Amino acid sequence: MLNVEVLILVVLVFLFLECGSSCTLPSPFLQVLSPLASGMPEEPRFSGDLDEDETFWRDHASWLREKGYQLRPRYQPDWKPSWLAKKSSSRFYSEDGSRAKEPYHLMDALRVSDGMLLMLKKLEVENLSEPTRELRMNQILLSGTLESPQNHCIPIYEILNLPEDEHQCIVVMPFLEHWWPRWWNLPFSTIGEAVGFLQQLFEGVQTLHHHHIAHNDIKWDNVMVDSAPLYSRPMHPTQRGTSYDWKHHVSPKSITRHPVRYFLIDFDLTEQYDPKYGPARQFPGYGGDRSVPEFKAHPSQPCDPFPVEIYRLGNLIRRFMMSTQRVREDGDERLGKVRYNPSFNFLSDLVTDMTQDDPAKRPDIDEVVKRFDEIVHRLGYFKLRSQFWPGHSGENWFVRTLWKTPRHFVSQVINTLGRYPPVPPTPGLPKGRKGR
Repeated sequence: MLNVEVLILVVLVFLFLECGSSCTLPSPFLQVLSPLASGMPEEPRFSGDLDEDETFWRDHASWLREKGYQLRPRYQPDWKPSWLAKKSSSRFYSEDGSRAKEPYHLMDALRVSDGMLLMLKKLEVENLSEPTRELRMNQILLSGTLESPQNHCIPIYEILNLPEDEHQCIVVMPFLEHWWPRWWNLPFSTIGEAVGFLQQLFEGVQTLHHHHIAHNDIKWDNVMVDSAPLYSRPMHPTQRGTSYDWKHHVSPKSITRHPVRYFLIDFDLTEQYDPKYGPARQFPGYGGDRSVPEFKAHPSQPCDPFPVEIYRLGNLIRRFMMSTQRVREDGDERLGKVRYNPSFNFLSDLVTDMTQDDPAKRPDIDEVVKRFDEIVHRLGYFKLRSQFWPGHSGENWFVRTLWKTPRHFVSQVINTLGRYPPVPPTPGLPKGRKGR
């Protein structure tokens, strides 16, 4: 706010105090005051009130309900905070006090027909007749072009065009979790579970490459999991460990006994390359993992995106599953005290080839899948049942020997007696609670 405007506001306040409520302000003052007031952001009515991003979803809740999608009570037009009626209660202890994690473009919802937990994603599109890469890829997925048991792109159920805004649409998809949601908790108990994860990941990339599609942003947080099979009750979308109805604590079960399906997400850089126009080419510098050798060696020359994809797959394995040398953000390598996973050394040769500095020396995805299958075939039964990463948490010898190892042994005895395969089979697509 300009200094002169501040001075005018001070004068207005002084005049009001002097002449009382009957004072009529001169029209020039009103002309100055009006734009100032209209430009000020609306103050929250109370702690935990909806913010500007959340109000978009509240304003569209009734329309979404007509389309068959139910938002949580917090985002209903007639919402009244439950904790305000309980003077001693905090919003943090109330379900409707739980904000969506990224409401500027994401919102959870239930599908009315079957109670399935979904994610709604708002996309900005300048012209629907000229869709962005992400919308174009979502349209391909919606069309069923990639329909296959080996396809691991997140399913798209519907694309809703907003009635009042031709530059926005809402993509409807299943609600998923990150495959490694908490760094201090391993995502797998056994080598076999980790092998199942990689099988699905390789299958998904192979399906894309067979259709001349490069995801162009393979990284740790663009791989998600449908974790619903791991829970006996529907999980709350924002409070991990809490049931959807906010009444129960929920803990994940064994992946070996309750297999899960993994998915690739985030297609804003995804591109389908037409072979009739020659070899696929992409200028360097795109995507989250920018440690790609050709990006540094030839920063101004177009490169083949498919070997880049192979490198990023190998780098994900090397820096997340074989060590703690994680690459989390654009060019951000937070190494700290590096720990290595000796249990995963059986993939060292393959990962080394996938991350060669020369892209021409990297195997294509078909070769990766072939070699990976051969390696897994040679792994013994006890190797697949063994711990994924002993000592990952840095626990001392006492804890590891007298607690974690015996606990793992008992779990594997149960898995063996229950005849659960050491490598979990890939389940089908996500279903609603009524379809399970």
